Amino acid sequence: MTTPARLLGLVVALSWLGLSAATAAGVPSRQMWSGAWTFEMDRQDRPWLAFSDTRGKTVFRIGCGTHFELDAVYPGEVPKQEHTEASITIGNGRMQMDFAGFTYAGPESFPPNTSMFNQPDLGHPELAGEKWRLLEDRVLDLLGSGQPLTVSAEGKSYVLPPAKPSRWRARFQKIC
Repeated sequence: MTTPARLLGLVVALSWLGLSAATAAGVPSRQMWSGAWTFEMDRQDRPWLAFSDTRGKTVFRIGCGTHFELDAVYPGEVPKQEHTEASITIGNGRMQMDFAGFTYAGPESFPPNTSMFNQPDLGHPELAGEKWRLLEDRVLDLLGSGQPLTVSAEGKSYVLPPAKPSRWRARFQKIC
């Protein structure tokens, strides 16, 4: 066996051992949700970029109208009471952002046995003008990167495939 082949074998073995040890230690695995991204207008002509699972249940969505609204399945522990302060981190491998908001029992439109994270106004209702546009652009850059999105909280996470509805960002920004 050649030296490069031995090194490759060693890397594979060590990776497998590390994964097995992490799983045995109770480190949560990163679940990849199956489903689809959509871009839709609601009854009040507000845009929503949403990811729904294969049963049509909402896993993640962001929209705007009177203000921005971000809702996501909360990957952490189910809250003991409604309107519990929480935060999530969304990353795409190149950048990440933290979002502070609240958790609630997941509504019927969310997958069963999940809780919902909600954040209005991207966490900054006081921003306006150019500062707001910079924050909005950063969030839309994160979501529109063409990379999978990892949503995490409390050491647990799940992964969404890249958001790819046709021209969603241009349509979203035109309205918002």
